[in-house]
Amino acid sequence: MDGVKLVFLGTGGGRFATITQKRRTGGIRLISEKLNIHVDPGPGALIYSLEAGLNPQKIKTVIVSHRHPDHYSNAEVLVEAMTRGMLKKRGIVAAPSNILSGNGETGPAISTYHQNMIEKAITLKPGVKFTVDKTKISGTKTVHSDPETVGFRFEIPEIGAIGYTADTEYFEGIEKEYKGVRLLILSVMRPTGSPWKGHMTPKEAAKLVEDVKPEMAVATHFGMKMIYSGPAYEVKLIENTTGVPTIAAFDGMKLQIDEKITIGKIKRKQQSTEDFLKHN
Repeated sequence: MDGVKLVFLGTGGGRFATITQKRRTGGIRLISEKLNIHVDPGPGALIYSLEAGLNPQKIKTVIVSHRHPDHYSNAEVLVEAMTRGMLKKRGIVAAPSNILSGNGETGPAISTYHQNMIEKAITLKPGVKFTVDKTKISGTKTVHSDPETVGFRFEIPEIGAIGYTADTEYFEGIEKEYKGVRLLILSVMRPTGSPWKGHMTPKEAAKLVEDVKPEMAVATHFGMKMIYSGPAYEVKLIENTTGVPTIAAFDGMKLQIDEKITIGKIKRKQQSTEDFLKHN
């Protein structure tokens, strides 16, 4: 396998970062020779994919951690891209029950119409496991205001494991979900000294990183207080406390994971209609 590429199409989170787009909310694209997965396609996922030169019609799997708009609101349009304009039954959607089936208050966040055009819908909860092109993906436990929220663990052959906490507060035993990962992606919405229930600050994130000891940690999903405080400054606490190299993700950041993990930046561009229509 020729490595794995992670593209951060958005590093913002929370209502006000979302509605202002002070930081983008497009989610994360995970790409390898065989994989093409979009994780948490919030507002802007489609537009920012096109801008980054990542053809959304090549997506094979859409994964959603929970039912908050900054994580799911572009899911249906990515399903339309994945199914080639709803003309080809194709791809996988993995999401919690309240996304796929709704609950007592709301209907499905991804319509039955869209779900009927994919090959498989997987209902996620902690401990649920499924495989995409030999990569084993499992739901991990969270504690968040949406009780159905799940994080993820990706076990990628020849590369190793990647963990993504999604939105969660720190809780006893969270480190067990991510033991052995090479890369740990943390949602760190609030700065130190400004905690918010259901989320982590750098102080709590440092506890998790200290216990897991990944090769590298990446903080993302920054709310407005975190953005104004300065994410790069704030996450230094994690690295200084744990000794684990830790970076604050930025919009358009690209991580290449091979024997080493290297940081780059995508070249933003506008795709022509001809490029967009190319499927391969």
